[in-house]
Amino acid sequence: MEERRQAPRIDGEVEIEIRYRTLQEFVTAYTRNISGGGVVIRTPKPRELNQKVRLRFTLPGVDHRFDIPGMVVWVNSPPQSAFPAGMGVKFTDPTPADAELIRRFVKKTKGDAPGSETTASPEAARSGGSPERNR
Repeated sequence: MEERRQAPRIDGEVEIEIRYRTLQEFVTAYTRNISGGGVVIRTPKPRELNQKVRLRFTLPGVDHRFDIPGMVVWVNSPPQSAFPAGMGVKFTDPTPADAELIRRFVKKTKGDAPGSETTASPEAARSGGSPERNR
């Protein structure tokens, strides 16, 4: 399968807590899969396709709190999908400073990881993260 990503992505090396707001609630989820373009969030209750969300998170070793708008660009909802339940969220308007900090984090983390010279397949990207919990 052809790789369509525009930005390098880490997959499984670190766990990142993400809070996102929907119209009804704040949700806390965890991901291990982030790139300069967005995140994969494993959750038993993925949001609807094209839903806008606001992602709030920090990255290990980065002294900055990110607050980035995003949009759900794909959804896996078992049993309709063989992939784990979750969603892909694209960053829709990161500041240039936020985008650069994420890019550096991904580059550094990939460089520190064994086998970092390979790029994860789209299937592997969909398996990153862990289930959400509501707060």
